[in-house]
Amino acid sequence: MIIEVAIIQAQPEQGDAMEAGLSRAREVIARAAGYRSSTFHRGIEDRDRFVLTIAWDSVADHEEGFRKGPLFPEWRSHFGHLMKGPPDVSHVTVFAG
Repeated sequence: MIIEVAIIQAQPEQGDAMEAGLSRAREVIARAAGYRSSTFHRGIEDRDRFVLTIAWDSVADHEEGFRKGPLFPEWRSHFGHLMKGPPDVSHVTVFAG
């Protein structure tokens, strides 16, 4: 299992709309092969900042299966227009906890 960490900045004053869009998008990503779970977080000091942690079976399930598959455009349609620039995405592994 790997964890995708995505940091997304909403356009100014679009935090509420981004939260709603990401909530709808979560239902889409949950249908992807290799998806295990996800937790979406919203900033306290910066209400337009979001941190998503998404568990996948493998990096390939995320990068090849999901991002290059038919669900990605549907996923992004719920919030992509609200982003201020591209998301910062990386993959990590859990070593404690």
